[in-house]
Amino acid sequence: MRKQASEILSDFRKRDVIESIVGPDTTVTGIASVEDSGPGDLVFVDKAEFVAQAIKAGPAAVVTTAKLAEQFTGLDCTSVLISNNVRLAQALLLQAYVDRDLYNPEWSRVHPRAIIHESVEVPEDAVIGPGAVLGRNVRVGQHTVVMSNVVVEEGARIGAAVVIHPNVVVGYDCEIGDRCIIKSGCVIGMEGFGFAQDSRRRSYRIPQLGRVVIGDDVVLGANCTVDRATYHETHIAAGCKIDALCHIAHNVELSEDCLLIAQTGIAGSTHLGKRVICSGQTGILDHLNIANDVVLVQRAGVIKDIEKPGVYAGHPLQPVRQYFKNASLLQRLVDIKKLVDSLAKKLVSIGQVDKGS
Repeated sequence: MRKQASEILSDFRKRDVIESIVGPDTTVTGIASVEDSGPGDLVFVDKAEFVAQAIKAGPAAVVTTAKLAEQFTGLDCTSVLISNNVRLAQALLLQAYVDRDLYNPEWSRVHPRAIIHESVEVPEDAVIGPGAVLGRNVRVGQHTVVMSNVVVEEGARIGAAVVIHPNVVVGYDCEIGDRCIIKSGCVIGMEGFGFAQDSRRRSYRIPQLGRVVIGDDVVLGANCTVDRATYHETHIAAGCKIDALCHIAHNVELSEDCLLIAQTGIAGSTHLGKRVICSGQTGILDHLNIANDVVLVQRAGVIKDIEKPGVYAGHPLQPVRQYFKNASLLQRLVDIKKLVDSLAKKLVSIGQVDKGS
């Protein structure tokens, strides 16, 4: 990376991320954390507690808020780039300038040990790694990277600018939209957990005949599983971001921009509205509907529909303020019991209640 601070302003002002520049037009050669930065680096400072450390490090440029920018004025060797969203600026600048280059592979663009069915047309700018398997009638979009030992089964469709990391399986007839990132170990489109039992409780497999459809700009963390639908489709809408080790069962529907944190599990045929956030180890039962803008925290256990936006916690599920009040009360339960026992003894002693009541 080698950029003038003024070039960075020009690149990102039109994206409404960097508003203006104060101070000298320095040369930036890298991006680093405040703790590890030095001359030539660009750093991000969105909290006052990091200002002094950043000034001491003497970086080439600081991306910070308008309020904090005043503390950096007068530095001879540091450009100050003012942003209305420092964290978003960090995401976009890292992507633009120092992200991993997956389009410059270690081997040839299409590795000779990849197994590609004769019906598959690989775009000239796609990258196919060693051991990858692309089945019959698979479609791969332009500028897509399929890394080593990925299996894409018959009829699956992969959009443009998708990155599929090693050891992913994409089941037959499934569909992945544009600009998705599928991290290592994900399994998309395996059979959902569907069985019928006889009178002796022996289980018989119900074939799952649907598929999985994933919208644009979706991220699936490592070792996630998304089951194919029984008849129609399991659907993950555009913009959803899913952390590692999450399970999405058959016929689940996630609306746009949901966030699922690690070890969240969603049972079959449940529908999540837009922008739902599930914190770590959230569990949601089957055939439920969750409203838009619901946030689930504290290992939430959802057993019935949620009809109104808000923050909910725990099991049984409660509005978060009520949850924390009850949790605080629970910690004092032993003391409350002692107090009740003491009052009961006093009432017995004055004859207000019978002993043993």
